[in-house]
Amino acid sequence: MEAPIGDGYDLPEGSGGWTDWTWFHARCGRPSRFTILCDAPVHYAGHWMRGRMVPCPRDGCPLCAEGFGTQARYVFSVVEWSSRRVGLLEVGRGHALQIRDWSPRDGTARGVSIEIERISREKQSRVDMTLVADACPLFFQHVASPDLARALKSTWQRQVRSRLKEAPGESGGNRVDGRREPRVA
Repeated sequence: MEAPIGDGYDLPEGSGGWTDWTWFHARCGRPSRFTILCDAPVHYAGHWMRGRMVPCPRDGCPLCAEGFGTQARYVFSVVEWSSRRVGLLEVGRGHALQIRDWSPRDGTARGVSIEIERISREKQSRVDMTLVADACPLFFQHVASPDLARALKSTWQRQVRSRLKEAPGESGGNRVDGRREPRVA
């Protein structure tokens, strides 16, 4: 069976658009401009482990049992001005509430443009966010938002698969405050 071939700039048949995205991160020394594509973010509670957020299942969570705190995380779909790439941007509660406050009276975040920048190269350093007063380019008004919940779940599934591929003994965790990190399934 041959794969269908299309022409033009549309996405290939069957991709549904939700696969055409990337994760964006605040950079140090180079502010990034984004326009929000979703009406509202999706949110979850997570634990910061090994340099990334790990979702918290709540009931029976081994990280909660070990005393690791959770953070509220909010994921927006965005388009980056410089690259015109569609992606996801994850922020904490403070930034999410700021975006909500910048949203027009109809309550939708779609069309709000922001600029973000990390203040130092440290992964845990503060991120500054400002509202962009310039009108977003017309192109962005017609860009569709990826399915946020589906993209987030897909990311988590990839994380689990990559941890399962680790060699035995490599995923045992690191020392944190004199104790061993629990394994995360």
